[in-house]
Amino acid sequence: DDDIPYLLLTPGPLTTTRTVRAAMLQDYCTWDDEYNQRVSDIRQRLVRLAGVDASPDADQYTSVLMQGSGTFVVEATIGSVTPTNGKLLVINNGAYGHRIAQIAARLKICHQVFEVEETRAPNPDQIEQVLQQEGDITHVAMVHCETTTGMLNPAAEVGQLAQRYGKVFVLDAMSSFGGIPLNCRQSGVDYLISSA
Repeated sequence: DDDIPYLLLTPGPLTTTRTVRAAMLQDYCTWDDEYNQRVSDIRQRLVRLAGVDASPDADQYTSVLMQGSGTFVVEATIGSVTPTNGKLLVINNGAYGHRIAQIAARLKICHQVFEVEETRAPNPDQIEQVLQQEGDITHVAMVHCETTTGMLNPAAEVGQLAQRYGKVFVLDAMSSFGGIPLNCRQSGVDYLISSA
């Protein structure tokens, strides 16, 4: 029947609310002041949510908005922050940690995978041993809340280890950012990845 309204579903499944659809009726252009102010406000609010806005070096943090899926953003981050002579340590205890390793392999990024059972959180002491033994590691990547099991990984402890050993820490906080308090500065997070 042509009178039945079409219902837009996004993965989840979730419906698009009337207020979101109504907001989409307004066209915005990237050169409009109102558009740029909205984007600036969103970016500042995301930095505040990451808990770094009150720190003395708050101007060292920013938020970059990208259009794409969560996996797209993980790929964009891993691919752009890991230099060609870098080596990525991927801490994997689930499907999304595994996906980071797959992304690194496809992008031909030198990497090492630290495997952990899906039902266990990574042990920071064991990760520290890896960092001590593998001096060529430049970056560490981990999923904060491994969605496949709901396992909350020790982001602050691993981030502080990465910081202590001079490594760049990339945290996939796709399903935790905004829901689980995390101060990026105190937790040693250099790159936090999330999605709406």
